[in-house]
Amino acid sequence: MRSTLFLGVLIAFEGIDGSGKTTQAELLSKRLAGEGIDNEVLREPGGTKLGEGVRELLLHRTDLKINPATEFLLFSASRAQLVREKIIPLLEQDKIVILDRYFYSSIAYQGFGRGIPIEEIETVSKFATQNVVPDIVFLVDLNIETALQRRMAAGRGADRMENSEVRFFESAIGGFSYCAKKEPSRFVIVDGREPAQRISDKVFDVVMCRIKKVAEEGNAP
Repeated sequence: MRSTLFLGVLIAFEGIDGSGKTTQAELLSKRLAGEGIDNEVLREPGGTKLGEGVRELLLHRTDLKINPATEFLLFSASRAQLVREKIIPLLEQDKIVILDRYFYSSIAYQGFGRGIPIEEIETVSKFATQNVVPDIVFLVDLNIETALQRRMAAGRGADRMENSEVRFFESAIGGFSYCAKKEPSRFVIVDGREPAQRISDKVFDVVMCRIKKVAEEGNAP
């Protein structure tokens, strides 16, 4: 568990590609800023100079055949850098940190999707993150068909991960469900089929309640 000395709040958005999680992360950031609440959105892989280099390698170098173990360790290396360079310092400054993916994606994609043992992913992830876990994880739940339709409608070209077969994403959905069932007090599942604004309203309400609770705990004698 992350130190109670941190008064900042760590929020993660998870879900398959095309679920709308990135949109929700950005909407939350704008709404918090509108309330005068300082926050920062960080993406995975990425968020740091090293992480952006890893992102390019993992998602856009379609000429490379990357072994599943190598893929997972590269994601973990980027995550380790992000935690130490950005997440912990921001939380120590009492800021709200919004993550577009976190280690739960590795459980879903490299664990359930690629077949790496879940226990190994969880062990490495604890080391990579220094066991810094989110206060809230919003899982934007959406079926594969709708996610694919959205990507096509947006005219987005698929990256290396998105080019994976449908059964890979079916397995990944099962992985996210596993994470939510394992940590029910941390996860908030939202229906990705609902209008973006309706989802945003729910997300904002949950986050504001959490911020108020953290503030009250921080001011307690």
